[in-house]
Order: sequence, then structure tokens, then C-alpha cells
Amino acid sequence: MSTRPSTIRVICPQCQAAMSISATAANTQITCSDCLEDFLATPIAKRLSSTPPPTDSGDDALQRLLNPDLDGSTANQDNIRREDDLSDDAYPAKKKKPVLERGYEFTVICMICGTRLDVNDSLIGKKVKCPDCHNAIDVRTPSPDKRRAPVPAQSAAADDDDFGLSAVASTTAISSPYHSIAHDLMANAENEVARETPKVAQPQRRAPALDAIERAEAASDDAEQQERPKLPAAPFRTGVLKFLLDPLTIARLIILAIVFFVLIGAIEGAITSAEGAATSQFVSILYRMFAVTVGAVFATNLAVSLLGILQDTANGKDAIESWPDVNFLDWIFEAFYVFSGLFIAVFPACMLAKVLSLAGAPDALYWLVVVGGSSLGILLIFPFALVSMLESGSAIMPVSQPIIRSLRLARGSWIVFTLISVLVIGAGVCLGAARVLWSASTFMNFVIALLGIVVFAIYFRLLGRLTWCCDEAVLAEDIRLEEAAEASENPS
Repeated sequence: MSTRPSTIRVICPQCQAAMSISATAANTQITCSDCLEDFLATPIAKRLSSTPPPTDSGDDALQRLLNPDLDGSTANQDNIRREDDLSDDAYPAKKKKPVLERGYEFTVICMICGTRLDVNDSLIGKKVKCPDCHNAIDVRTPSPDKRRAPVPAQSAAADDDDFGLSAVASTTAISSPYHSIAHDLMANAENEVARETPKVAQPQRRAPALDAIERAEAASDDAEQQERPKLPAAPFRTGVLKFLLDPLTIARLIILAIVFFVLIGAIEGAITSAEGAATSQFVSILYRMFAVTVGAVFATNLAVSLLGILQDTANGKDAIESWPDVNFLDWIFEAFYVFSGLFIAVFPACMLAKVLSLAGAPDALYWLVVVGGSSLGILLIFPFALVSMLESGSAIMPVSQPIIRSLRLARGSWIVFTLISVLVIGAGVCLGAARVLWSASTFMNFVIALLGIVVFAIYFRLLGRLTWCCDEAVLAEDIRLEEAAEASENPS
């Protein structure tokens, strides 16, 4: 009595891979472990036995008996090669492919997303990650027919000097008497044409970069001449206050005045609250924190705004356009020009006062030197240092050769500016005194803050006119010296 085998052997119809499965899975849909395709699990023995042998019907046999010429079986027998007959040249023996044991490549398929991955035999027994679904794929030993030799990497054509082109095959010139005659005739004709054609002088070609630079410089000079108008005859009187009529300038100054008013109120609140109890002192600390934060932002924005008034005025503009925008990273470092100029102006007086204090001088002398020396430095040193730094383009260069020359060439403008600056600084001192007298009035405090901002703007407007005068004087002197040098080189 025979027992039914526990496992049966089936063959995948897609990849022809043989597998052993449980007998209970016969005649059911299973998945191939190699190609992952579903197929009906039919046992091999059953499949062979189920194939009916070729039968011959009675009609076909009768026809072949009556008409032997129609029987093609004998004719086809000559073309049938047996497996053991390898001597027929018309049917060469099928060569067996060598089985790769190491150093081969094969393909694995992700069971989740179906992505095909090329791996080598060094990864057998390991896991690789699918690049699409990130599933871990077990790399198993492939069947011999799935193995393939690795493809050698080819060098990129871009790395080759000849761009991957094949070598030029050497061709042997065909010798013919007609070719030599034709070449001689063409050479003679070219020589005759060259002798008869007059030589035309070729224009000297210049580098395109030099032409572009010259065009850019010429366009810049033309734009500068068109943008900046002629210097007024009375630069410190004609059109000085015209910039205050611009709506944008008015709005900017009002905003600065509001912030200035709030900042002064915070400073005053911090001073008055510091003299009270513990609660008042805590409020004073809050006032100080607010005043320091808002004061730093206000001072930076005010310095850049005043610097824009100076530069636009020096360029001959009445409508100020160089206001700081929202992106503070573009203009925050420009405030160092003003801060550096103020530091250079007040530093000598502060150092002198400190030396006198260490020597035992009274406090009255100390404050006199600090206030008086700082005021004198702001009056005389600050404008020279600021204009020099702007001319040199560096906040640490308080001395510039063109500005030193302007002290001689435009001495009248410097004197007039200094005298007017005394009046402007005096107006600022008067506004400070008024702020102390009307400290209880909120309206007067706002008016004083607004007038203080206007005084700052007028001072830098006058400093811009002074810069314009110095530029014109130095430029006229340079032109005169250049004309004198040309006249001395080419005497008529």
C-alpha cells in the first residue's frame, strides 16, 4: 500500500524554476520564489500523464494509405535530430553555459513594490533596502541561469580628450595626374587673385572687455552729469529747507519724532522712579531696559536717515530718497560712519578730562572740559572726520587727502558752514533747555522732540551742501591741473 508523498515538485511556467511544496497545496495558486509570479501548482507527474499521446484518426490513416505522397512523416524524419546524434552540421550541438560560482551579479525583486535591484554575490545572506518603499529584501542564492557576469564600467566620454570619438583611420591618397594638375591650377589662380586684389588695412580690434568698461564709464559720467545739477551760487542759503516740503521726508521725520518723544519719556521715568521705594525702583529698571532697547534701534535708524540726507544733498537732490528700509541688514553698518565720527570728536576731550581728574582737578573743571571740549570737537572735528570717512569709504579712516585739499580750495565754504553750525547747535541747546522747563507738558515735549529731529536734519543738510562744495572745488582743481599738464606737454 503506497502512501501519498508529503511534498510534490512543481515548475513555474514563467521562469521554469523548480520548487517543492506541500502536497496539500496542489492545484492551488502559489507564488514563485524567484519571479514572484502567481501560477497554478500542478505536480510534474500529473502534468506529464495528463498530456494525451498523439492519436491518429481513422480518416487521416485512410488518406495516407490511399495517397502515400501526402504522408509527410517520412520527410520530416530526415530533419529530426536525435539528442545523441551530434554529428550533423546542420544542427550544431548546443553549448552549455558555464555556471558562475563567484563574482557574478543577479536581480532581486522587492515583494512590496516590485522594484528590481541589481546586486552581486557578496550580498548573499544579507539584506538590502529598497530605494522606493524602504523594505528590507533578503538576498538569496540565485539559480545558475539567473547569474550573469558583471558589466565593466566604461569611462565617460567627457573625461577623454577626444570626447570618446574613434581614431581617425589613415587613408591612402589616390595618386592621379589629374589631381596634381587641378591643384596647380587652383594655386596659380589664388596667387593671381591675391596679387590683383588691393590690400585693405584691417581695423585694429580691441578686447570686448575694454570697450564695455569704457562704455560703462562714459555712461556713468553722463548719468552723473545729468543727475547732479549745478551748484547754487549761495549753497548754504538757496534751497536748504526745500527738502522739508517733500511728503515722504515729513512722514519720516514725524515717525522719528514720535520715537524720540517716547524715548525721552522713558528716560525721564527711569530717573524719577529710581528715587522711590522698592516698587518704584523695579519700575525704574523696566524703564531702563525699555530705554536701552528702543534707544539703540532709534539711534541706528536716526544715524542712517541723517546720513541719507547728507549723501542725497551732496548729489544735488532736493527730495531725499536714501531712507532706511525694512531690511535692516542692508543699512545697519552704515550707522558706524556717524558713530565713529562722534567718537573721534568727543574722545580727546574725555581723555583730557579724565587726566585732569586723576591729577586732582575739581569736578567743575572736569565737567567743563567734558562738555566744552566735546562741543568744540563736534563743531570742528566731526564734520571733517565724517566727510573724510565717506570719501574714503571706510569708517576707520577719519583723514582723506581730497578733503584736506578742500580745506584750502573751499576754505570759504568751511568757514560759512562752521558759523552756521554754531547757530544750529545753539538752537539744539535751546530746545534742551525748553524741554527741562516744560517737562510736565506732554504737547510741548512732543513739539520739542519734533523740532529736535528737524534741527538734526538741517545740520546734515548743510553738511551735504558743504560736501558738494568740496567736491566741486577739488574737481575744478583737478581739471585745471590736467589742462596745465597737457599744455606743458604739447606747447603750441
